[in-house]
Amino acid sequence: MRLVSPLVAVLFVGAAGWCAESVESISLDPPVLLPDGSEFLTWENATAFTKTYHVNRHHPQASDDNPGTADAPFLTINRAAQVVRAGQRVLIESGVYREQITPRFGGDGPGKMISYEAAPGARVVIKGSRLVPSPWRPSRNPRQFSEKLWMTTLPATLFERENPFALENASAADIEIMPWATEWAGRVPYTLKRGLVFQNGQRLAQLATYEDLVRLPGSYWVAADALTLHIHPFEKQNPNDAIMEVTVQQHLFKPDVTDLGYIRINGLTFMHAGNGYPRTGVGAIFTMGGHHWIIEDNTVSQVGSVGIEIGTRSLESRDRQASRADAERAHRSPGCVIVRRNELSDCGTGGIQGLEVRRALVEDNRISHSGWQDVERYWETAGIKLLVNEKTLVRRNVIAHFQAGSAIWLDWNNRNCRITQNLAYDIWMCCNGALFVEASQTPNMIDHNILWDIRGTGIYAGDTDNLIIAHNLIGACTGLGVHTRVATDRRVNGRRVTSRDNRVVQNLFYEVAAPIRFEDEQNQAERNVFVEPSERFDVAAWQDGANVTMDMDLDFDPATLQLHWSAPALPQSARIDGMAVDYHGAPRPTEAATCGPFQSRFAGPVTLNVSPPQTRR
Repeated sequence: MRLVSPLVAVLFVGAAGWCAESVESISLDPPVLLPDGSEFLTWENATAFTKTYHVNRHHPQASDDNPGTADAPFLTINRAAQVVRAGQRVLIESGVYREQITPRFGGDGPGKMISYEAAPGARVVIKGSRLVPSPWRPSRNPRQFSEKLWMTTLPATLFERENPFALENASAADIEIMPWATEWAGRVPYTLKRGLVFQNGQRLAQLATYEDLVRLPGSYWVAADALTLHIHPFEKQNPNDAIMEVTVQQHLFKPDVTDLGYIRINGLTFMHAGNGYPRTGVGAIFTMGGHHWIIEDNTVSQVGSVGIEIGTRSLESRDRQASRADAERAHRSPGCVIVRRNELSDCGTGGIQGLEVRRALVEDNRISHSGWQDVERYWETAGIKLLVNEKTLVRRNVIAHFQAGSAIWLDWNNRNCRITQNLAYDIWMCCNGALFVEASQTPNMIDHNILWDIRGTGIYAGDTDNLIIAHNLIGACTGLGVHTRVATDRRVNGRRVTSRDNRVVQNLFYEVAAPIRFEDEQNQAERNVFVEPSERFDVAAWQDGANVTMDMDLDFDPATLQLHWSAPALPQSARIDGMAVDYHGAPRPTEAATCGPFQSRFAGPVTLNVSPPQTRR
């Protein structure tokens, strides 16, 4: 990154206790423009920490009664979270920490942050599970049903907060807040419990009926008391001879109060959160409406729904007065959360999510093997799903092996946002698009992304106007390449939704049967290249916009993230405003921008590494 002017923060403390206004002044390298032509500016941690608290659960004298020095460290991270103040950090040594971290204080600015970080070379694992303390015995409900099944009753004291085994994934009360999901009230898997069970680190599948356990090794059923578990172990193993873990909390890192700012989480591994489906308040890491967080270089895996939750909203509620107060508080928050270089996997509904996201930077994250809850049709699932976005940049992420949801979804009234230089492959969905912008009227951009092996639509603009879709490669897509349509009769900003004035420019469609479908004539497609579209696609009808067909051969290797490319030189034309660099960050000339994500024309066979470039620090 390069500093274009000294980092200036104009700050004053409102009733909520956070910075009511801030001015970000750090450019990205190279600079990135937003759809309105303004530069995306960010901020950075500039803290020289004045004090370090140490946590080391393996130190022989570790105790939460200690002062937290290197020689007398704390036993738990949460103890440090109660005392660390602005300009100080928590340094954590290797170990498995079974706890919820609930920070008490936030920082006071970029130069006085609070940091939670792994010690150099340490592997710090925060787990929301506990070892099953009671023995397993043959299952009886009320009598023995099968010798394959086992049971145990968990002590109520195992749960310090809410018991995830007593909470439905999405109760009728939860769905009442999400009226678009009303058809799922009272149905499986929404009625299943949030608690997860692991055998030797492998997640068991929860079933709705006890009798079905016998049919599926690696499954469990929760009795009505929310404490008694019945399981069918993997490989006929006696669970008393296995490491059996159960989730006892929904969150792994979450303040109890809203609006804490300037918190950094760095280099930690988070596992085993028993969280559920509601749209807000479920992230394993949850900023609780906080602003100016940096969440970087962490690993999040094996959680029931969302891995990382940002956004200025903290919790939607059936209490209209409380929900309105939260919305008003959120509207004043500066946002400005940075989420970068995190690895997320085995998340039940999505990797990164948030409601009312303002000036966020979400970059260089890798999200894979998620969406296993298979609940796409309650409309809250995606690798990255951010709602009501303003000046937000989502770039250089890799989303792969994701089922039942989009790779990236910007939902509802998005303003001046950009999705660029992302790689998404092996995305299975049935409803929306691998990249999806919904119900938005002001300009947003989807550019320089690579989509491959998409089971469904590549890019979808639903109820959306003024979306610029440019320089993307969409390959091996079973549905439409780009689809713009009016899907509902809703209103945004008081105006009934339309799907007009969208531009599809200089994209490369490879083996996509129907590259483009507009359901309103007031959209524009020009200078795109179609490779092997279906005979049912009327290519001649699209040639007025200088769209062309070409022969070329592409093959993507997901194991190496290499694209094998053999093609004649692609056409070039004038550069689109704001798109000064290509997928790899190479400059694009003003009058000779190459179609597709790469500036080089690559005439002849070539093998390209298409792993997105990493952030320069």
